[in-house]
Amino acid sequence: MIDADHGEYRGSMMNGSVPNRRAALGISGAIAITVLLMGCVSSPTKPATSEMGVFASLYDGKSDVAFATLFPVASAAEAIQRGDLALSQGDMDRALFEYIRALDMDPKNADALYKIGIIHSARGNIPLAEMAYRWSLQEDPNNLGSLTGLGVLLLKKREYAESRTHLEKVVGIDARIAPAQNALGVISDLDRDYDRAQRHYSMAIEAGAASASLMNNLGYSRYLGGNLKGAATTFREALLMDPNYELAWRNLALVYTRQGHYDEAIEALTKVQDEAKAYNDVGYLLMVDGKLDKARSYFDEAKRLSPSFYALADTNSRRVELMQGHSASP
Repeated sequence: MIDADHGEYRGSMMNGSVPNRRAALGISGAIAITVLLMGCVSSPTKPATSEMGVFASLYDGKSDVAFATLFPVASAAEAIQRGDLALSQGDMDRALFEYIRALDMDPKNADALYKIGIIHSARGNIPLAEMAYRWSLQEDPNNLGSLTGLGVLLLKKREYAESRTHLEKVVGIDARIAPAQNALGVISDLDRDYDRAQRHYSMAIEAGAASASLMNNLGYSRYLGGNLKGAATTFREALLMDPNYELAWRNLALVYTRQGHYDEAIEALTKVQDEAKAYNDVGYLLMVDGKLDKARSYFDEAKRLSPSFYALADTNSRRVELMQGHSASP
């Protein structure tokens, strides 16, 4: 699985559906815009439009009355500087207020609009984030931050064609923009163009953005392309970067199971879940692969290890019985 739910098998094991090697995805940290957003988010209350000007629609923080005592700013640049400081301190509401003050002074300021988009993206306010990014690009069609932010946002919305258009423009201007390369890698994986996907991931890594999540994406692409040995190596590299990275442990277990290294698969899964669930999950993968007798033995072990896990493992065992009965039919 490529962060979020790209190719994820975990849910498939629990709900009984067959793992989808070309599953729809939601992107998380692996392609996040490289701006640190910290701190708590205030409860949104729409401010009075008269206080925020024509850009009030881009604000979703606490009432602007809270900022009535702030000193005035002399320029849009000063407002952006204050917004950056507030953002670094985790005060997103004040940062939004300052960036919108910058827009009131300079309505064509693409950078302020981009930073507003970042905050809304971090809050999960997709419509406002998209509005800010698109508005920014109207003022500066080559704003790399807004192109990347919009491309990643559209990828989350599964609007792949437009996402690719924006992201390819980014890497055409500067191939070192790692989030854009990573997002293009995910799109290429969805298109089953694994060689191309791996080139994008490798370029992101070469740009100095190596991380556990990025290595996980590269490893999963190698798995999808049939390179199990390379995938396992890459997942282990991801775990050297972050030994607690659950997604990489699960993917490593997936590869080990496909390779027939069942004990290693159990060991990997028990890093992130209890032993009974690990046996059930490996059993499910074996069932999907048609190794029914082996699968049944793992389900039986899951039932033995945990009475509380009995129902699910027993359901999977019955599934195996049905499949064995069908396979024996003429």
